[in-house]
Amino acid sequence: MKTLITNLRGRCLFDVSMKTQIDGLICIQSDEHKDQCLDKFIKGGTLRIETQDPIEACQKITDVIRGAKKHGEVYVAYDANFIGSLLSFTANKESVDAIFICYQDKSFRLPVLKLDLSETRLKILEVLDEDNLTAISIGQKVGISRAMVYKHLSGLMEMGLIKQSQMFEKYSITQSGKMVII
Repeated sequence: MKTLITNLRGRCLFDVSMKTQIDGLICIQSDEHKDQCLDKFIKGGTLRIETQDPIEACQKITDVIRGAKKHGEVYVAYDANFIGSLLSFTANKESVDAIFICYQDKSFRLPVLKLDLSETRLKILEVLDEDNLTAISIGQKVGISRAMVYKHLSGLMEMGLIKQSQMFEKYSITQSGKMVII
């Protein structure tokens, strides 16, 4: 089961829901709950955070994330309000499967901050930031065997930092990957 835990509304909520193909939705709100069109179609519920104490709010959010993780994958999407900041922090602390942020009615997948990237993987990202390349070209530029290239590419794709073109078998860096090498 894929669960989205979010404080988003409107277009961003719809956008993230479509990207993640969720089965369940948990809305975390600090203000008066407004009827959301997705609530009618997706299993889940609403958690209202009525405290201004960030520790207490984080504890409630942590409990929700841990509960959802028992049932499968957990995605978190947030905007820049008080609850959004706490969702972001807690999502990284609890190592959710993916984190999305809404900015100007568009959602972007962010890398999870617990990235453990080797120097080789960082070099691959830097090489792909310059140009889209095949696995063979990546191996030549980074100085590793083809087998090691595929191992690293697989890990980088799993983290959402690179993607593969279907037509030319080239790899390219994603927006998340670009954020990692800033």
